[in-house]
Amino acid sequence: MKNFEDVAGLLGIVFGMIGAMIKGIKQKYPAMTTFLGMVIAGILTYATTGLIEIFYADMPTKVVILISFIVGWVANEITAYLDRFVGDVYAIFMDYLRSKIKKK
Repeated sequence: MKNFEDVAGLLGIVFGMIGAMIKGIKQKYPAMTTFLGMVIAGILTYATTGLIEIFYADMPTKVVILISFIVGWVANEITAYLDRFVGDVYAIFMDYLRSKIKKK
């Protein structure tokens, strides 16, 4: 990445967010889940490419794009599972509170 030192992070963020957006559209996730996945994908992509560049300084641009896209894709999947988990925990907690209030 001789000519892309300054834009490699930005390039990674963009392609990570594109990967997350495509995953969200393909799986028909709600818009908020897709957007949250895109933000998380951007952050994780920037961190992942930075970590890989520590060990492999001469990484080609094609590898940065591939890694960014894959990290974005996986980040959106993780975000969707976390969104479902938080929604289920919220529903259980609200049912528990309603049952406690009705008993009194």
